[in-house]
Formats: sequence, structure tokens, C-alpha cells
Amino acid sequence: MSASYTTVEFADESEFNLAPRFDRGELEQKFNDLKDNLLSEHLLDTQSLTVEKRLKTAANEAASLAWTTEFPLLVFPALFSELARRERVNAGRQERITARTEMLLQSV
Repeated sequence: MSASYTTVEFADESEFNLAPRFDRGELEQKFNDLKDNLLSEHLLDTQSLTVEKRLKTAANEAASLAWTTEFPLLVFPALFSELARRERVNAGRQERITARTEMLLQSV
């Protein structure tokens, strides 16, 4: 890893090192690994192909939004979790609507 530390000095001669900053390639690799791991965890509980597609789309959407921030590795997990929850709720709602529609069509 080629992270470099920045030393901050104060008037009273105390100092500390700020967190390392990664180069773009390392950050992208860490981010992709994080995205893949979180998506895999969410897909373990999924039986539906529709929900799977929705979760992959949510992961891509969260990744796009996270990259617009200064700390994408910090923002992505919470953002993806929220978007994945939204997609599961929407998929459940759609399944209930489809089931009701089929019942109505059968009774006609």
C-alpha cells in the first residue's frame, strides 16, 4: 500500500498524523471489494430474480452516489443498506399487487 501520512504540528509543538490517503487505484479496489461483499451478503437472502436485479441496481446507484462524496468507503454501506431495504419493500409490494390482480382475474 502506498498511503502517505500527513503530519500536523501545533503551536505548542504537539503533533499527530492524519489518516493515510490512498491513491485512486487503491481506493477503487477497496471500494469494489466492499461493494461486492455487501451485495453478496444481501443476495444470500434473495430467492427472486426480480429482487436480485433490484439489489444490483441499488448497489450501483449507491456506488454512484457514494463516489460523489469525500469518503465513499464510509458512505457506501449505509447508503446501500437503505436503498436495498427500499427495493425489498417495493418488490414485496409489487408481489402483493400481482397476487391480488391474479385473484381478481380468476374470479371474473
